[in-house]
Amino acid sequence: MPSRIIVVDARPLAFANTGNSRYLHCMLSELLKIRADDSWVLVSHRGLHPLYADVASRKNVTLDIDSSRLGPLWIHVRLPFLLKKHKADILWGTLAMLPVFFRRRCRIPAVVNFHDLNAYSAPDTMVLWNRLQHRLLASHTLRNADRVLCLSKTTRDDILKFIPSADARKLDIVYPGCELPAGESRPPGGDIGALEKFSLCVGTIEPRKNQKTLIEAQSRAFRENSNILPLVIVGRRGWGDDSLYEVLRNGSLKNFGIFFLESASGENLQWCYEHAAWTACPSIHEGFGLPIIESLKMNIPVMLSDIPVFREVGGDSRFVSCLDPESWKTAILEFNDQHRSGRLKASKLDTDWSWKTFAAQISTIIDETIRTANDRQSQEANR
Repeated sequence: MPSRIIVVDARPLAFANTGNSRYLHCMLSELLKIRADDSWVLVSHRGLHPLYADVASRKNVTLDIDSSRLGPLWIHVRLPFLLKKHKADILWGTLAMLPVFFRRRCRIPAVVNFHDLNAYSAPDTMVLWNRLQHRLLASHTLRNADRVLCLSKTTRDDILKFIPSADARKLDIVYPGCELPAGESRPPGGDIGALEKFSLCVGTIEPRKNQKTLIEAQSRAFRENSNILPLVIVGRRGWGDDSLYEVLRNGSLKNFGIFFLESASGENLQWCYEHAAWTACPSIHEGFGLPIIESLKMNIPVMLSDIPVFREVGGDSRFVSCLDPESWKTAILEFNDQHRSGRLKASKLDTDWSWKTFAAQISTIIDETIRTANDRQSQEANR
């Protein structure tokens, strides 16, 4: 197989510890090894966050930061130019979007990630401008992409539900991987570092993550039994209503055994997992839910919102009605009793959640996409 020039929309790597950035960084790290003979070009309108600088330092990687002030228009105005500049063989679109009039302007194939279809299935979880551009361009992107990498079966089903014109043959389910951290763990400072065991919730502090319901349930459980394990919430500030974030920051919830760790380092997060009796994921909507797999890989039981994607990946974990604090309170008290008596067990994983495995799947899709596009162009030339 001849070497290829693969251009990657690297905009997710401008921000640390988001779902998109972690996914792209881990997949790229494996793909750069699998396809070491290819030339990879990472393009963005922002510089990469230092956390992801390692991928740009590989010998087969070129970093092209086009520091324009175009913002959301960068992909439509500048990306086609960059594809021509680097003589790309294929584009990997990582944010569910292709430039407008892609087929007319760019005579190369494209593989595109769809992590979710939030603009349709959960529109109130997105800022207005981002929701509008995705609703305007989702059909265009699905029509013009050669292959679509769906983060889960739930994402694939949502695409076919909300955009019936989508070609199901293009939609490939490519899960994210999950590797247990290899580095040392380190307790955070303050009250949290002194805790021996606790329940854990990891996620951006924003309405769709639904920490509000979990906090209400923990408060009710604490009033009923003040000896329950404390709850540690780990996350950074998200978007939307900031009132919960401010309450977590001011520490007033410590009276109910609720603690907040903001923007934890990798070592701090690893320590939290090591000391978690169970994890809770109360989200209203998710594209996947990586903390679930991270927990189960570490043999930590999980308590999950009863939403489709969590049913898909959560096995026989405990599922709780999403917005019902009383149901969450009951589950918390039951988990606490089972933990105290040694009866609390984690679900078993039945999938190899390896970044290397799923990166190999993407590599195969890249080869198939280029080969199909070349065959199509040959047929058109011979007509």
